[in-house]
Amino acid sequence: MAIVATCQQSRFHTETLDAATNDIDLKGVNVSVGDIELLNDAHLKLFSGVHYGLVGRNGSGKSTLLRAMGWRLLVGFPDAVRVLYVDQLEDGDAGRPVLQVVLDADVESVRAQHQTEALQAALEAGDAEGIARTVRRFRHEAQEAATTAAAKIATHRSGARGFDARKVLVEAEAQEERTRAALSAAVSEKEAKEAPVAAAAMLEAAFAQLALNDPGEAEGRAAAILAGLGLTPEQQAAPLSRLSGGWRIRVALAQALFLEPDLLLLDEPTNHLDLPAILWLQRYLSSLTGTTLVAVSHDRAFLNAVCDEMIVLRGGGLAYHSGNYDEYVQAVADKHEHTLKLKEGVERKRAHIEKSIEAGVRQAKKSGDDKKLGMVASRKKKLDRLGAEANASGHRFRLQKDMVGYHLSRANAVEVDKGEGRVRLDLPDPEPLRHVGPLVQLEGACFSYAATARARAVPANQVIQDVTLSIEPDSRIAIIGRNGSGKSTLIRLITGETQPTKGTVTRHPAARTAAFSQHAVEELRKGQDGGAKSPLAALQAEYPAASEKELRKHMGAFGLNGAQMTQPLKTLSGGQAVRVALAGIAMQAPHLLVLDEPSNHLDMDTVDALIEALQAYEGAVLLASHDQHLVSSVANTVFRIRAGKMRRLENGMQQYVDQLERQLDKLQAAL
Repeated sequence: MAIVATCQQSRFHTETLDAATNDIDLKGVNVSVGDIELLNDAHLKLFSGVHYGLVGRNGSGKSTLLRAMGWRLLVGFPDAVRVLYVDQLEDGDAGRPVLQVVLDADVESVRAQHQTEALQAALEAGDAEGIARTVRRFRHEAQEAATTAAAKIATHRSGARGFDARKVLVEAEAQEERTRAALSAAVSEKEAKEAPVAAAAMLEAAFAQLALNDPGEAEGRAAAILAGLGLTPEQQAAPLSRLSGGWRIRVALAQALFLEPDLLLLDEPTNHLDLPAILWLQRYLSSLTGTTLVAVSHDRAFLNAVCDEMIVLRGGGLAYHSGNYDEYVQAVADKHEHTLKLKEGVERKRAHIEKSIEAGVRQAKKSGDDKKLGMVASRKKKLDRLGAEANASGHRFRLQKDMVGYHLSRANAVEVDKGEGRVRLDLPDPEPLRHVGPLVQLEGACFSYAATARARAVPANQVIQDVTLSIEPDSRIAIIGRNGSGKSTLIRLITGETQPTKGTVTRHPAARTAAFSQHAVEELRKGQDGGAKSPLAALQAEYPAASEKELRKHMGAFGLNGAQMTQPLKTLSGGQAVRVALAGIAMQAPHLLVLDEPSNHLDMDTVDALIEALQAYEGAVLLASHDQHLVSSVANTVFRIRAGKMRRLENGMQQYVDQLERQLDKLQAAL
């Protein structure tokens, strides 16, 4: 569905288009997708160079807001601000080396380099007609780029603005056709005479563009960014087509970091990154002091390390809080506690005044004293005005100043924020096993990808080496390590998807194991009739014996409402799709729950709910994750896999983080 984005306009709003500052201040922002209103009369304000974290419930519109900014759908969005949303980047020719793909992301510099070489060659040749045709070619290429840009704008806009954008596109297409026709036309004597001047002007502009980014320095910076995100020199030199989807996402992120726009919009940048790459990314983003950053992430540690302020998308509005995520959470908790105490104090005063009014009325009736009745009337007026003594700014509350307009009460009422309601994820506990013992036991387990069946005993390409592990019914185990270190292979050995090439894997005969894959969202959207099936239909197909009532109740325990249960899977947000996948595996009430990156796509509240559910779960949990908060909160035993070998970390996740931080310090000191 098309995104419809509007904001408050005035006859002066065009001044923001060419503003010298990179600050963004848009009032009355409204964003909707189809019939769903995501933002209503919100105030979007971003100060240049500030790093923001954007948080909100799954489906609240965080990604949609990033798209609206990245695609410049909002009127008044400054034209001078270079904005980049990672989804806007394109792979192009997948046969190019990865390093070149990143370098080519700077389209302006690539075009300037090409123009410089061609124009210099034409001017040195001294052929006036050749110079004129070279100028024509570059004018046509510039018009092609303008037409492409106009087409993107026309595609994303709707309504009256979409109509205007399509008129601009039609004119651009007509101009492109004229420049194309000129390519084959004869060169006039006048054009040939003026061509050297035009070529010199083009060459000067190209040199000015290249001066902004030295080619040698650019290549070194691109290589450093790719290395920081975990790509080896061999991977950087290899064609992009050889990389899997997760590695291509890293390349897209590298393109965005390489370009260093004025406003960088990142949607879950830590997904598909391992912890070494996440820690490097945190440092790199923190060093971009001249870039405004808006990042959506479920990773609490990442937001704490990168963000200066938090933006909370809730109830169709945007609220701003200074500090990182933990500071925001603490500030909200402190404010809630303060408001509760304030409300309790007001209620105590109210009860005291009401009691004194009742006593005054009784005494006045008994004595017939008019003064007592006057005192009662005075206290009733005071009761009507009873409320908070300070306004929202912390100054003394003044009725005529702070309550302008019509109000039902004269009091400055104390409103306690009830929040959005607690997220709950209820994991059904497994029934007790008759026979005690480990659920899964690995003894000297090894796995290698052998070139032939005959070579299975040969340890070439060995991914897992001599792993011994016992998973008990109450185990809370986390497996951490770099991507490609063997975590996924070990999980497949534990779940039985893969058999060891050496050693043994023994499983409890009566125990059930259920696994959540890090690719669960993609598998749901592609596997269920291309995402056309609803969550309810998908679970009915997987568990035909369960009634619709049982399935609805079960999915409701994972935070899915009635509408979400029946809408196509492809229309759900990533976090909602994760809940569907978790609900699917939880139907089995497994004795061992294996989770591979379960927090990807989830919002913060749902991650906290998942932590609470896993802590209360009576079965065993095996967790593979790069989320520091999730691992530290759930696991009491942490193993690190490195080069196929597994070693226990006595101090858990923090020990691994400290090791990686020391490695990064050494790397930076060596540069």
